[in-house]
Order: sequence, then structure tokens, then C-alpha cells
Amino acid sequence: MKRKSTGYWMSGLLGLTVAMMATASLAQLESEVAVDVPVLSSYVWRGMVLNDEAVLQPGLTGSIGGFSVNAWSSMDLTDSNGASGEFTEMDWTVSYAQAFGIVELGAGVIAYTFPGVTVESEAEDGTVTGEAAAGTTEIFASVAVDTLLAPALTVYYDVDEIEGFYAVASIGHSFGLLDNVGLDLSVSLGFGGEDYNAGYFGYEDAALNDLLLGAALPIAITENISVTPSISYMMLPDSDLEEAAEAAYGEKDSVYGGVSLSCAF
Repeated sequence: MKRKSTGYWMSGLLGLTVAMMATASLAQLESEVAVDVPVLSSYVWRGMVLNDEAVLQPGLTGSIGGFSVNAWSSMDLTDSNGASGEFTEMDWTVSYAQAFGIVELGAGVIAYTFPGVTVESEAEDGTVTGEAAAGTTEIFASVAVDTLLAPALTVYYDVDEIEGFYAVASIGHSFGLLDNVGLDLSVSLGFGGEDYNAGYFGYEDAALNDLLLGAALPIAITENISVTPSISYMMLPDSDLEEAAEAAYGEKDSVYGGVSLSCAF
């Protein structure tokens, strides 16, 4: 019994030591909490105009070391979709990124949820077994290079409802206009696989999905708080996908903008 008791306390002491070392290591890592509260004239995502009227899209991100956890949501500000003042989407992202010289590699998972929306759930034999909350899940991997124009590529794969992939390549550059005012310019081009486009657009072919041009004017109010007006233009380069998008969402391109209040500490 004595030997067993000694082993128990030795194991406990070892566990406590490991926990203290892990806590000390985490304390030395750089951490940040950031809050973004954008108000936009439209909700546009990957070539889809999901709401052509005003939306509020607050997000909260916590990061330590290379790990990040993000909660993001979208609230309709008008009754365009019959949901004024309601959160129509809430997304949750867990990711990790690591730099290797000027190259940064990342990976993560995103859970998309749609409060108040349910879909029929079916068994393997096709029988309806009830209703479940609407949503889907994506995994993703990214690579970015810290050089001129900051080129980046991210590939997403829907492992749940869509079972298809979407990839987006982007470049951008930031200019300093004044001590507390900058100008951020960006260009991105998306590509959707056959299953992805079939699920979101009803178009059963792979295609270039969306070309997005953006300009933002970050204004530092304090060291931790900034206000950023922005404007973007989205178009669909593929004419067939453009027709499918217009049929599905009522819009085939969009100019939209807004302002975001950001705080990081």
C-alpha cells in the first residue's frame, strides 16, 4: 500500500509539474483578443449575394501562439429576408498557422450554423426521421507569402452537406497615407469545383466563381481601436455561373461597402 501511495503522489507531482510548465510556456506566447463590428450595405460571400440590404456582422477572435478561435455572426438590419433584427448565421472557426521564414502555412475547420432554419433529416434508406438545424462544415488549408503584394491561397473543402471544394487566391498591398490613416487594396479570385457549384448555385460544372476588388481606409483612433470604411466590387467571370447566380440569388454582381469598428488588446 505504501509503494502504491508513493507512486500515486509521484504521478500527481509529475502531472502538476507538466501542467505548470505548460502554463508557463503558454504565458510566454503572444496572445490577443480582437473584436470587429462591421455594418455593410450587403452580405456578399463567394459570388453569392445572400442579402442585398444592410447587415451587421460582428466577430470575436481569440489567439495565442499560432492558435485562433473565431466566432462570427450576421444579423439582418432590414426586413428584406423577413428576419429584421435577427441573427441569420453564426459561424465558428478553429485554426492554426505557423511561419517558416516568409512563408506561413495554416489549417483549420469552420462550422456554419443558421439559427431558426431547419432541414429534414433522413436515414440511409431515404425515410424522413425528423428535422435538424441547418448547417455544414468545412476544413481548409492556406499558404501565404510575406513578400510584395502578399500572395495567398486558401483551399476549402466541405465535408458535410456539399462535399465539394472552393479555392481562393488573393493579392493585396497597404499604403500609409497619414500617421494614423492607411489604404488597403486587395484582389481575390475564387474557383469552385463541380459539386460545390452544384450545391450553392445549381450549376453542375467547375468554374471561376468570383472576382472581388476591395479598398479599405483603416483609421487608427487609439493604439487599440480603429475605424475602417471600405468598398468592394464583386463579379462572376463565368457567364454560365453568372446566370445561375442570378436565378438563385436575384443578383449576379454587387457593389457594396460599409464601416467597421475594431478593437484589439
